[in-house]
Order: sequence, then C-alpha cells, then structure tokens
Amino acid sequence: MVDGLLRDGPVTADRAGHPRSFLVTATPPTTNGDLHLGHLSGPYLAADVFCRAQRMLGHTVLYVTGGDDHQSYVVTTARRLGVEPTDLAARCNRDIRETLRLADIAVDAFTTPDEPYRARVRDFFARLHRAGRLARRTWTFPYDPATGCHLLEGFTAGRCPECLAETCGAICETCGHPNEPATLLYQAPSGAAGQAATERREAEVLVLPLEDYRDRFEAFYARHRATMRPHVLRFADEMLARPLPDFPVSYPADWGIPVPVDGFPGQVLNVWAEMLPGLTHMAATARAGLAPDRPAPDVWARDSGYELVQFLGYDNTFYFAFAHLGLGFAHGVLTEPAAIITNEFLHLEGAKFSTSRGHLIWARDLVTQHGADAVRFHLALANPEHQPADFSEKDFLTTVEARLQRPLATLHAALAGYDRPAPPDPTAAEVLGRYRDRMLRAYTLETFSLRQAAETTAHLLGLLAGRVTTDPALALHGLRALAAWAAPLLPGLSRELRERYGTTGQDPGRGEVPAPW
Repeated sequence: MVDGLLRDGPVTADRAGHPRSFLVTATPPTTNGDLHLGHLSGPYLAADVFCRAQRMLGHTVLYVTGGDDHQSYVVTTARRLGVEPTDLAARCNRDIRETLRLADIAVDAFTTPDEPYRARVRDFFARLHRAGRLARRTWTFPYDPATGCHLLEGFTAGRCPECLAETCGAICETCGHPNEPATLLYQAPSGAAGQAATERREAEVLVLPLEDYRDRFEAFYARHRATMRPHVLRFADEMLARPLPDFPVSYPADWGIPVPVDGFPGQVLNVWAEMLPGLTHMAATARAGLAPDRPAPDVWARDSGYELVQFLGYDNTFYFAFAHLGLGFAHGVLTEPAAIITNEFLHLEGAKFSTSRGHLIWARDLVTQHGADAVRFHLALANPEHQPADFSEKDFLTTVEARLQRPLATLHAALAGYDRPAPPDPTAAEVLGRYRDRMLRAYTLETFSLRQAAETTAHLLGLLAGRVTTDPALALHGLRALAAWAAPLLPGLSRELRERYGTTGQDPGRGEVPAPW
C-alpha cells in the first residue's frame, strides 16, 4: 500500500511490483473534416482515459495518432468542396488537433505524412519485398472510363457480399469483413444514382498472403482472448473459419505514397497498409519528443518492453486484427498488440453520423458550449463499448444536469465553510474503498470500461449529495476520493475539486489496493 493515495494519486504496478510501459494508438482520423461527436466518443476519448489512468497508476505511457491524409475520402471530399486535397488535409489536421485540445485529450505525438514519415513507410515495404514476403496478384477493379480512374475504397459503393449492408469498397463498416471492389453487389461509383457505365479492368498488385500466417494468427488469438472485446473475437473466429484473403499492399491510384518497388507504375501503397509503419513513425516521434537529448529507442520493437494497446472503431477491425498483425508477422521484429479495444458506432438520433449529409454534431461546438468534462462524462456514460449507442442533445443536457451538475451544486452549497472534517467512519471508509476498487477495475487493461468509470462516479456523486447534510465528513472525503480516482475521466473537475477541497494523505478505503493485473 502506498501512503498518500489521495494526495499524489494512486500508484500500482504489475503483479511483480514493477511499473509497466504502454504504447497506445488511436486510429488516425481521416483528414476530410473536423472530428464530429461520433469520432470523439470512439478511440480518442477511450485512449486518453486509459493513458491518464495508467500514468496515475505509476506506469509509462506513449499515446500516438496523426492525420490519415492518404485516404481516398480526402480526395472525394476535396472534389465536392472544390479544393485541393493537400489544402483540405492540412486544414483538417489543424482543426482536429485543436478539437482534441479543447476536449482535454492529450496525445504525445500527432504527426502528418511528412518526408521522414514517407521514407519510413517506403523503407518498410521495400524491405518486405526484398525478403520475399509480398507477392504479385492479379486484382480486378471497376474502372470508370469517363474519369480514367480505378474505383476503389471511397470511389465506389454497393452492397457488402458478406452481410448485404450498404458499404464502400475495401471494408464493410457494418460487419467488418474485407471485400474486393469488384465483388461488391450492385456496385456503382460512390454517390452515383443507379448502375454506372463502368468496366472491369485487371491490374497486378502487391499483396500480403495472410493465409501464410494462419498458425500465427490462431496462436495469437488463443493467447490474447482476455484482452480482446467479444466482437473482435467473434470476427477473428469468422475470419479463421475460412481461407484468409490476400491483403492488397498496393493499388492503382495517384493519391498516396508511390510503391517503392519496380514494376508497379501508377500505383500507390494501400493507405491501410501504410498505416502500420506510419504508426511506428509516430511512436518514434513521440519517444524522441520525450527524450530529445537521447537517441530514441524503437518502442514498437518486440524487445522494447512496451505493451501495445490499440483503440479503434469496430469498422477498422480487419486492418488491425489481421492486415497489420500479418504485416508485423512478416516483418519479424515488431511487437504484437497486447490488446485491441474496439468501440461500436455512436448514432445521432437513430442514424449514423454523416458529414456528407450534414447529419452530425461537431465535437468542437459541443465542447465549446458545455465544457470538456460535461461532454467526456456523457460520452463515457453512454459509450458504445459493445453495441451501438444513440446520442441526442436533449438526453445529453438532461443527463449531465441530473447526474453531474446538480449533485455537485448541492455538495458545494452544503460544504461551503465546512473546514473541520472528521476521519471517515468504518462505513464511509468501506464505501469509498469500494469506489476506488471499481474505478481501478474500470481502468485495468483486461476490464477497461468508460461506462463503468462514469456510472460508478455518477453513483458516488448521487450518494454524497443525498447524505451531505447529515454526514458532511463523508461528502468531503468522497469528493477528495473522486478528485483522485475520476481524474482520468474528468481531468478538469478533478483539478477544480483539489483546489476547492484540498487533498488528504490517507486512503479512505483503509485497505490494500488490489493488484488488478
């Protein structure tokens, strides 16, 4: 047990008593717009809370992400707006950084595809090719003779051949299964009405044959079932129940990083393949930023001592759970994920957030109007951890007022001038100890849950507000406990409570902090 839990924050370590090191990634956001509320509710908030919690518990953490500039959706949006894709991506990178800052989401590195980034990506795939890990395959693409473009990813739409949902090329956002653009049912150029006059054209592309690594995938998912959410495990089981597909590393397009291998003119690297070495570059940048006077070790290396934890929307599962993992197997020395933590979609009043249809709430607007803590609290409380959730501004206002602002106002009014706190009695100590224990569980890798952290904090606030007139000592010690244990979730409120009510050097639970690992 470490004294001063509420003075300096709780400190724990692994079962052997050693601090841990985490490398945390959140899927780089596509730079075709600012972050809307659906984005914020997903990997960016979850990863931030996880990182803050691990630092609070005495661990080392690097949190990295960056602009995903080479997505085809940057091009399609730029065309719709009548601007250059490079200008759109640059503007959106600035907007996304500012929105993250306003939402109190702190990353150690937010990078964009500069020349060092591109060089690292090119070198990664050139090495894989020289090592014989990549193969040539003939791929069939829809082709639009009017534009001279192969239709892939955001340039084509249709029905998923796996689950029949509406989808674009490459991946189905609903079921997560990959597709080849030519296999989409009722395929047409994205945004086109009806069946467009397209051709089928073949092109030789570079692929990673995922089936070559079947034994490695099966062993990986057998080892890591405790740190994967059920939907990821179900998807992995579905994929492994059939031959694994080839993952295209290149495709015929002109937006992205040119293929660093002879024989593939007019092709660029698949942006989802690019993302793995891109993230390793972001990690190296973050490490260098923390230790500018020392050489930066490769924190993505298997022997680095860092545990890789990846936060992403479920729609990206194939890329992280198979494509990137397979590229890591092929590379040979990259660390495997210790956990892949997904979220489902947050809907807006019953329908998906959509920038193109204007069906959205910009995250920056809500944070600016109501404050970062209010938005973080509600998005955690109604988080789509295991199934889709729905957001309405009316529910947001009602919930935040009833479960956060009103209890706090009651407590502040009742404790005004109260400066003689007695030690908590045994019942109060037990209550606050249980709050601590549940928050520890919510922050632990294997049982990480934004919902549990927010629900438990809301319940404590309700309990304290209901008893403050009869037991002000409990209320004061409870707010100090909340200031410590809810800090990763509500960093602004935690700072305010510490300034208003001070801290205590005693653990209100009066017991050992359970080893959550």
